[in-house]
Amino acid sequence: MTDEEKEQKEAQLIRDFLTNATPEQRHLFIARSNYDSNYDALNELAADPQLDRASALLMYWSLGAAWYVQYDHDDDVPDYSRQTLALIRLIETRYSAGFYADHGIWFDPMQSEGGRPDDYPDLPVRRPVPDIMLIAAPGDVYVDLDDDHYDDGLPLPLAEQLYALYE
Repeated sequence: MTDEEKEQKEAQLIRDFLTNATPEQRHLFIARSNYDSNYDALNELAADPQLDRASALLMYWSLGAAWYVQYDHDDDVPDYSRQTLALIRLIETRYSAGFYADHGIWFDPMQSEGGRPDDYPDLPVRRPVPDIMLIAAPGDVYVDLDDDHYDDGLPLPLAEQLYALYE
């Protein structure tokens, strides 16, 4: 199997998992995913109206929304970061419009283990995030992000299957 075929197989396995995952599993995937290699999966989740709003908010901050406040215009962002910024803007627009579902998951961006609004206190704020992105998503479902049955946001059996592709 070529490297390209392995990557396609990996992407399909992740896509299949996320298609059938519970809202809590998707939230955990977003929290623990490798953002360098899972952009396509994250992009697909961000386009899904069944994604929990707390998960969308988590993704928004984990993508580094706090870093991008320093830019007046999207065109000022370095080329290598524009794809990430485009996803941040998509989530921002959809979240603000009420696009995402409410499955009862709780998330507070100020208590995140990943990206947070206060990550870069010394950066100039030229384009602030909308106030709605700073408000905790209320809910009574707390997702344990330290679940030992997951690796890189994926259930261990699936993670092991992906590792085996490259052995």
